[in-house]
Order: sequence, then C-alpha cells, then structure tokens
Amino acid sequence: MKITKQRLKEIIREELEYTADIDQYAEPDEEEDPMASLLGTPEEQLLSRILLRAVVDNYGSTEDLAADLGVEMTNDMVRFIGSLKANPMYGSSE
Repeated sequence: MKITKQRLKEIIREELEYTADIDQYAEPDEEEDPMASLLGTPEEQLLSRILLRAVVDNYGSTEDLAADLGVEMTNDMVRFIGSLKANPMYGSSE
C-alpha cells in the first residue's frame, strides 16, 4: 500500500479531529502500552501505530512476523501487536 505524504497528513488531521474529544476515554494503563515511551510525541505515536498496523496486517500471525524479522516475540511485543490489531483507529484487517 503506497500513500503520499499529503494523504498521510490528511489522515492524521482527520484522526486528530475525530479524537479531539479524547477526555471521554479513560487513560490507558502504562502496563497496557509498554511501547508508548519509545514512540515519541502523541502525534508521532499515532502515526507510528498507523504505519505499524499496516505492516502487522501483512502477517497471518505473530509467529510469522517474528520469523520474518528474525526475533523472538516477548510478551510485551505480543500485547502491543494485539492492542494495535484491536484498535480500529489504527486501521482494519480486511
């Protein structure tokens, strides 16, 4: 999937408008998102998660992803991937 820089900016702008009333949602527990501190500002986190979701959706399982990357999945990594896939804001598996 190719996306232009302009379209990516539009998507981010739309998502930020959609999430403008974020106060209605509970703050996620730090344990829920162990990777958040590695992803930068909230805007960078959103962009990173959208892009990561696009990559993760190309794999049938975390085992396939781990094999392709040549890494062993930790529990934190599996939970992070699970949270990416569970959140429709970052994309959808079709």
